Amino acid sequence: MTRQEVLNDITKTLGAVPGWLSRLDGEQLDHAWANQTWFMKDTKLSARDKALVAFGAASATHCPY
Repeated sequence: MTRQEVLNDITKTLGAVPGWLSRLDGEQLDHAWANQTWFMKDTKLSARDKALVAFGAASATHCPY
């Protein structure tokens, strides 16, 4: 996908492009968005369970975000 296509997909999905994604270059943006879309959909773990794991990991590592 081109950078603009990825940005359009992000806007369509989230309503806006978060600042941290808008600062990435083309390849990084494509990779990061692919990871985010995987994270937001259900697989063997539900999106809710993935979010809880991410929250726990961020809390354990004192992530500033």
